Amino acid sequence: MCRKTSLITVAIIYSFILIALFIRCEADNPASIYDPDKIGNPTPVITKLIPADSSLAGIGKITIIGENFSPTAEENLVFFDKTKVEVISATETELKIKTPNIIGDSIGVKIAVQGAYLFSNVFNYKLAPAVWEYGDFDEYDDAYGLAMDSDENLYVSLAGKKIVKVTPTGEQLDYSATLTDKASAMKMGPGGYIYYVNLLQYMFIIPPGGGTNEIFAILPGGVFDLDFDSNGNIFCGGSGKAIYCIKADGSNRTVADYNSIYIKSVRVYNGYVYIAGEYTGEDSIAVQIGIWRNQILNADGDLGDAELVFDWGSKFNYTVHSINFSANGDLYVGTDAPEAIIIIHPDGSYEPLYPGVIEPESYALCWGNRNYLYVNRRSIDPAKKRIIKINVQTNGAPYYGRQ
Repeated sequence: MCRKTSLITVAIIYSFILIALFIRCEADNPASIYDPDKIGNPTPVITKLIPADSSLAGIGKITIIGENFSPTAEENLVFFDKTKVEVISATETELKIKTPNIIGDSIGVKIAVQGAYLFSNVFNYKLAPAVWEYGDFDEYDDAYGLAMDSDENLYVSLAGKKIVKVTPTGEQLDYSATLTDKASAMKMGPGGYIYYVNLLQYMFIIPPGGGTNEIFAILPGGVFDLDFDSNGNIFCGGSGKAIYCIKADGSNRTVADYNSIYIKSVRVYNGYVYIAGEYTGEDSIAVQIGIWRNQILNADGDLGDAELVFDWGSKFNYTVHSINFSANGDLYVGTDAPEAIIIIHPDGSYEPLYPGVIEPESYALCWGNRNYLYVNRRSIDPAKKRIIKINVQTNGAPYYGRQ
């Protein structure tokens, strides 16, 4: 009897211990945050994207139309496949975003909104490249001058006395040899002739279809770049620190003196010869790197006085390699700056072209016949040396030699 009583007592004591432990555990644990009665925010819905079908990767702007978005931009999480993109502005029915730098024909766009339990519907979208490598060049190709004909064939000068032709489909073909190691600059001229220079006191010419080069003109000083005007004159400049005008028969003369300015690039636009150059003198208050222009006064190629267009050296601590113009008068500057290409607007304001998408150095800029800009991207890293093609979404200014 005593043994049975003892067992009952132990059982009772053990039960009390378990009850005490359970009560303590309940006291230690916080209350559950799950509320079975709470309803989340409405699920976001995508109705459409503007532009409707596609945009340019890395530089495009898209408006997402729908419902149940948050008016606080940071509370909307927009994904292009697995890539999260920044929301620039937001309302309950509209989100504005910048496209990510990814490329695809069917990228899934979806949205999560803080407080909503579910993702939106998925909207498939196309992102096309704004910038891409062109012509199948690699780190072993040492490219310099570029030229373009009226059929969108690109001509590229390579070190080692070689010019290649790249067809509009991107196929690369051997075209001609050069008399110098390379062409610092080339331009397509009337009748399909290619004119080129390379620092020396000579301009060379290549007949249509390639073939034997000839010396076209012997100049008073060294030249680095050239361009045609609407009268068939060729303006060029370089280490001679002057602008020379060459006529169709090869005769030439000095038409503007640029004392102490090494001319790096020449472009004719809207009745003016524009040059970019670097000061080589000892005057510390002179414009050190600048862009100037001279008005073309007549069909003979006489020029007006030099006018400073942009004091580059006061804004940037980088070299100017090449200049070009869009049809609307924006000046595009190829440089070794991190932004690679700077756009100078007619009012003097400036901005980079596609920041974060284009890498330096932009040695030569050659506009195609429409909205594509071809760039010789030279680099201290051989693996990045390429010809690139950029959809700048605007046409270039006329090239008067290209017919």
